[in-house]
Amino acid sequence: MDQIIPEEGMGVTLGIGSDRYPATIVEVNEKKTRLVVRMDKYKPAPNYDFHSNQKYEFEENENGTQCAFSLRKNGRWSEVGSSRNSGFYISFRGRDAYQDPGF
Repeated sequence: MDQIIPEEGMGVTLGIGSDRYPATIVEVNEKKTRLVVRMDKYKPAPNYDFHSNQKYEFEENENGTQCAFSLRKNGRWSEVGSSRNSGFYISFRGRDAYQDPGF
């Protein structure tokens, strides 16, 4: 599998467990081993249904909360200050949102 190279402006997804939240990369260091993301705004799209059709529309949020991630020796990205095995993750496959209706 090819390693995705993070770039400023790229839409990403942050997750914990089965829940997912949209964000935007706002800073990447020169070595591409540390980045800062900012949480995006999101709202239900037409035909949204919490239990069977969670579709959202996304918008960058200039005032969104920011958090930093670093590329660890095991090849995973982890939030700076957390253990490398924490349940919090980042996906570079675009923005997504999902709230697990089972909780």
